Amino acid sequence: MKTQNRLPSLLCFVFLFISISLFSQKDDVVDIILTVDVSQLGDNPNAPGGCTFMAEPNAVVLENLTAKDFTIGVENGKKLKWKGRTTDGDVVKILKIHYLSGTNIFNKSNLRRCLFGRKVRNRVRQTTIDKPDYIYGIKFKVKKKGKYYLDPKIRVK
Repeated sequence: MKTQNRLPSLLCFVFLFISISLFSQKDDVVDIILTVDVSQLGDNPNAPGGCTFMAEPNAVVLENLTAKDFTIGVENGKKLKWKGRTTDGDVVKILKIHYLSGTNIFNKSNLRRCLFGRKVRNRVRQTTIDKPDYIYGIKFKVKKKGKYYLDPKIRVK
C-alpha cells in the first residue's frame, strides 16, 4: 500500500528535477545560426555568397564582417549548437563541423549531425588562451541547391 502512495510523489520529483535541469542549462548553450540567401549562393560550393552568421546570445560575437571572418568568443565548457535557415524560412541542414586548424577545442576532428537532425552540437573541451583560434569547416545543405562549405572561427576564453 505504501509503495502505491510513493510512486506518484517519485514521478513528480523526477519530472521536476528534469524540468529544472533543462531550464538551467539554457544559459550554457550558444546557438550559432547560419542564414542563407538562396538567390545569392552562386555556383562555387567552396565560396557561397549570401551567407551570414549570428549567435545567440549576441554578446559572444567578436567579428562578423563576412561569413569567413565570423568569430565568436565562448567560455570553456559551453555547449555550441549550429543551426541553419534560409531568408525565406526554409531549413538549411548543417551536415558536419570539421576541424581545419588552430586549437582543437572539441578533441574530435569531425562533429556530425544526429541521424535525422538538422543541426550539430557539442561541448567545448579546451581553451584557446595563448593559442591559435579554432578554425573549422562547416558543411551545409540547401534544399534543391546542393552542399556548400564555409570556415569561420571560435575563440575560447
